[in-house]
Amino acid sequence: MSSVNKRALSSEDLLQTALNLMERLTTASNASVDAASFARDAFISLEQTNEVVELLQGVADERSGSHIALDYQDGAITLSGDAGRLDPVRLTPAESLALRRVLTTCNIGDDVRGRVEAALCAGPEADFETTVDKTMSGDRLLGGFYPVISEAIAIGARLAISYRASDECSPSTRLVDPKFIEVSGDAAYLVAWNVEKDAQRSYRLDRIANAELTDDSIERHDFSPYSAAESLRAHGANATLRFVNSGELASRDWEGIHRDTADEQEDGSVLVHISYTSAPWLFSQIAAAAGAIVIEEPKSLKNDFRTWAKSLL
Repeated sequence: MSSVNKRALSSEDLLQTALNLMERLTTASNASVDAASFARDAFISLEQTNEVVELLQGVADERSGSHIALDYQDGAITLSGDAGRLDPVRLTPAESLALRRVLTTCNIGDDVRGRVEAALCAGPEADFETTVDKTMSGDRLLGGFYPVISEAIAIGARLAISYRASDECSPSTRLVDPKFIEVSGDAAYLVAWNVEKDAQRSYRLDRIANAELTDDSIERHDFSPYSAAESLRAHGANATLRFVNSGELASRDWEGIHRDTADEQEDGSVLVHISYTSAPWLFSQIAAAAGAIVIEEPKSLKNDFRTWAKSLL
């Protein structure tokens, strides 16, 4: 018979043994294993097996809050329900390519990236360029710091982010309590509470230049259920713009465009209502369009645009 480990289990040993137990339970036909057999195979005592079971019973799913249900009696350990179940994940070739893209554009540790890439078993034909700027120019949707942001949401940690708003030339630091990530249109947003401004804000992930966990936990805030577009409609200023044609309108991914109000004119131009929170940002977009977009209403905004344009000369 194999010798039993008499020393106390380290935190790393305890965690690895717990994962091994969950793997055994998941693959067992009746989701049950004999405790003595598992202890023998893991080179631990029955007392240490009980430590492992107690550890797992205290773990909850970070999304649903459900605890792992383990029953340990009559010498058998039995898993009930799906919380904690280690089901295999099978990806299609397209999903594998997408995952590899995320691995190369986000700040994921080399050890984790290596294990995942090895598991994907992708051939040379699926290789991606690995020299990627992992800052704001990372993944077009997720930016470069999705893993850190996702971890902060999961564990309830306050974040320090370096963020460049649409009307800023360079990033500045915000201290935020992250709530959730939403995808709207062609962009993904971190919905968070700005600690300094004491208000809810949305931050485009691809405009986050850096994100770091702080030692502080998040505080409870009354978040609005609005999406980024709904928040703009509810709290932003309003205007009517004329786009030179429908193609010019379709090429814009602004969250504040009320596309349901688009009204094509006889000359092919399109009138549409928009909501915005930054006049300088809106003015810069109109100026960059070089006449393809003009302000129709309100008149005061047209005057403000002229004043802004003169200030650039």
